[in-house]
Amino acid sequence: MLDDLMLSPDVSFYIGALVQWGFLMAFLYSLVSSINTPDKKRVWLSLVMTVSYLSSLFINIQTIQYLDFFYFDIATIFALVVLNLFIKERLIPAYLLTGLSVNAILFLGMHLDTVIYNNYEPWLFTIVYSWLVNFNDFAMVAVFFIKKDFLRLVKLKYVVLNLKAPVAR
Repeated sequence: MLDDLMLSPDVSFYIGALVQWGFLMAFLYSLVSSINTPDKKRVWLSLVMTVSYLSSLFINIQTIQYLDFFYFDIATIFALVVLNLFIKERLIPAYLLTGLSVNAILFLGMHLDTVIYNNYEPWLFTIVYSWLVNFNDFAMVAVFFIKKDFLRLVKLKYVVLNLKAPVAR
């Protein structure tokens, strides 16, 4: 019964290809829409995500481990943090850093579950993993096109940290 709730590997493969294409389109859209403007923040952010996700094209998907995906996400988070020191954007990095952090935690959890504990039976965590990783990937692509805080992550940050939100101009 739990197998019915999980995404099959074939579906996950096609979702991954769609997400890679989405980040490439986000990069091209950001590049074209910023041609005559000095603001290139979205171009740089989308370039980092495109390079990160398209680099998986050169990986043998049959031999990669969850821990490798964890390392990819940590490296991408590091690149975004370094880039964010220079660009001072709030909305997109909030979505990217949240999505990548949640994905990294899920990949680490799956590594612990399958490699350390040798558990290959589906249970609640594997179902949450299979859906949440894909949701996070789509949310990270969507923020480049929607350009709004549609999940209210930035607002949540201000509430949790008890900060005063900046006034929109």
